[in-house]
Amino acid sequence: MTTCKAKDTYGYLGTESMALREQVERLTAAIEQAAKAEGAEAMKVAGDAARDIADRAATLMDELGAKAKAAETAMGEGRKQLEGTIREKPLTAVSLAAVAGFLLATLLRR
Repeated sequence: MTTCKAKDTYGYLGTESMALREQVERLTAAIEQAAKAEGAEAMKVAGDAARDIADRAATLMDELGAKAKAAETAMGEGRKQLEGTIREKPLTAVSLAAVAGFLLATLLRR
């Protein structure tokens, strides 16, 4: 598995694109090496590297899709919980919204 330059501490989706970029850089390096070499061996090496990187990219995209689906599910659950809280305590929700609006307006006015 490829090691990423940035650590994905909180489980965000940002490191998959970095890993994919690293794979593309490796493919570029493999093609450059193949261009320097001659004959069928060079083409074989480039083809093998390209297939390997394509497989890894597909795996990363599948993982990214799974993480996106999990994030979407978590967001839906959070939204339902927030809506439930607003329905239970509408006065508190309106008060908090008013205070947040006042603070935001005060900060932006400066």
